[in-house]
Amino acid sequence: MKTSTRPARAKIPDDVPQMSQRRQKRAGEILAAAREVFLEKGFERTAVSEIAARVGVVEGSVFSYYATKRDLLHEVLRELYEPLIEDFGGVYARLRGLRARLRFIIWRHVRVYVETPGLARLVLHEVRTGAEYASSGLHALHVRYTQYVRLALEDAVKDGELPAGVDVEMVRSMLYGGLEHLMWPVLHGKHRVDVDAVADRYTELMLQGLQPARARGRGDHEARLARLEALVGAAASRRRARPA
Repeated sequence: MKTSTRPARAKIPDDVPQMSQRRQKRAGEILAAAREVFLEKGFERTAVSEIAARVGVVEGSVFSYYATKRDLLHEVLRELYEPLIEDFGGVYARLRGLRARLRFIIWRHVRVYVETPGLARLVLHEVRTGAEYASSGLHALHVRYTQYVRLALEDAVKDGELPAGVDVEMVRSMLYGGLEHLMWPVLHGKHRVDVDAVADRYTELMLQGLQPARARGRGDHEARLARLEALVGAAASRRRARPA
């Protein structure tokens, strides 16, 4: 994921009066500077004074817009997550079939590690390990970000690609946990990966564990025919159930 060079928009709580255009511009400049420093150095090694210096204001000015350094971090991450979630939703809506959907989810997530390792390090090392993470807005963002695995599995069950009873939470944890372990060397600059090749291999590995052997052995034509038969059968059952 590539970060924008435009100043970020400041989040304004509903119960706070609308900022003037000048203050909105300054808040966006502070947010953009914070994003740069957090991604370069991480949260703990970032000093608010350095963020202020990049904007050209005193340190106290930063706290007039964001109450704490962690509040500033949370807003930076929200600004990074939201476009990524939007991208997921837009592409997912156009995809059909479990393979295509899983591959996109995997491919897009691997790109985050490759293109913005600073973001991945920040989330994994300093955000998710915090005691307040489970009750934070960032947890809700992460749930939204990973929901497409759940949607892909549920749709696959409806379409007859997977048997009922798939443990969605376990699959989601395996998918993201496995990628986290696989991409660990990338985060520390010790390894480079081919995003497409990783996505292809990892998708195949996930499908081998999800789909029954007999389903994996069928060609695309047979799989489509099976799904069509399931849909026709369901429609016939609904017709029989209607009162005369």
